[in-house]
Amino acid sequence: MNKYKVMLEGQNFLLEVEGTIQKLGFYVTRFVEAENQEEAELLAVQQIREDEKLTRNVRNIETDPPMIYLESIDELTSFEGVELPGTGYTFYPDDGDDE
Repeated sequence: MNKYKVMLEGQNFLLEVEGTIQKLGFYVTRFVEAENQEEAELLAVQQIREDEKLTRNVRNIETDPPMIYLESIDELTSFEGVELPGTGYTFYPDDGDDE
């Protein structure tokens, strides 16, 4: 298995933060083992979708879903010195298409 560093961007996440709904985006890095880059991307996205701390606060309706995009992917020789599967999110106000 190959080792990958996958950087993702989330957009259009309506999240409840301290009792207020906010439209946020984020960047997050995940480290995964996969056969190829396509599988690595899918595994990293799956980790985000299964993150209960994030998903339990998402308030999007079905017709306005949040999106996750691949920002970059790099093959690594080892995971030495990194925290697996990755660390926290870097959130930013998502001002595109204000509601």
